[in-house]
Amino acid sequence: MKLFLKLLSLFAAFTALGQVLPGIEKQLKDYLETHPQADYNVDGILTKQEASKHRKMQDFISKQEPRLAMMPERTLAEHTYGPHWRNTLDFWKAESDGPTPVVLFFHPGGFVGGDKSLYYGDPLVMACLENGISVVTANYRYATQAPFPASHHDAARVVQYVRYHAKSWGIDPERVAMTGASAGGNMSVWLAVHEDLADPDNVDPVARQSTRLTTIIGVNSQTSNDPFFIWDKVYQGNDAHSSTYYFYGIKMMPVNQLKERLVKPRYRRMIYEASSLNHISKDDPPVFLIHPESLEEWNGKPLPPETEQSKYAHHIAFGKYFKDEYYSIGIPCELRGKNETTVVEQINWLRKWFEME
Repeated sequence: MKLFLKLLSLFAAFTALGQVLPGIEKQLKDYLETHPQADYNVDGILTKQEASKHRKMQDFISKQEPRLAMMPERTLAEHTYGPHWRNTLDFWKAESDGPTPVVLFFHPGGFVGGDKSLYYGDPLVMACLENGISVVTANYRYATQAPFPASHHDAARVVQYVRYHAKSWGIDPERVAMTGASAGGNMSVWLAVHEDLADPDNVDPVARQSTRLTTIIGVNSQTSNDPFFIWDKVYQGNDAHSSTYYFYGIKMMPVNQLKERLVKPRYRRMIYEASSLNHISKDDPPVFLIHPESLEEWNGKPLPPETEQSKYAHHIAFGKYFKDEYYSIGIPCELRGKNETTVVEQINWLRKWFEME
């Protein structure tokens, strides 16, 4: 493997000089045969970038193994819930004499990376299991593999899949919550407020299940995926977050061209559907939102142009606009800075809405 990575490095150097390194194509073909999932865009051709990304992801996952060893044995490991190779989940059944509530965890990664193994040994995961709450951690399709709504529909599929198997898994189908950070938080908020995606007439019995949730805890969640909303309310710069292009299936281009593209009807429809703020209604569940800063640290104005992507993409402005909408129709919404909450408070929030004694 070290030799392969050295060849990748040499390949980059040679291609920069307009030359082709003999043997590198065979190395890539051989790697593709043994690691077909490295072909992220499923075009049958493995690029050096794809191979490098796959190797890095495998290294990341392997580094989570010690944290996994700290946990109880998984009830289900790498369990398939859908047709794509990224549609896998892990399940831990909490000790209980009867059906338990369950929390579904979805990882961050800007919709272009990340893995469910990030939650191995996570404090909230461990606290859930210690409090009689079962846990699912799940992967979903990257936006580089399929643009919106693929990732969000994968999350919905996990909810439906767990509900369909509730009896055999020892789960209470009426007590299903969701959480996640950044991209995972984005999906959590979206699914909390979106109308039920159940399809009662579908030949697939899983697809007939409800996608409605008891509650969610969203961490660093974007409550709108509308770039124009972000430029107006959150960040007044000339930058577009890099994941925006993949999220909407648009090739990289200057921001002024991106804006021209995004005003077209096709993308306006996608943007409207993708933004949680557009779906809030009185029958939505209570929501707990956590952001890096507190409200006291924000002056209420859009962030300046020099703000880094990682800051404006997770800013508490997203939570404030969401909370205002929730409060206007009388739905509970807690909004906290990361230093203003604890795992104990989050567990108590879950126990409250799960109606646990």
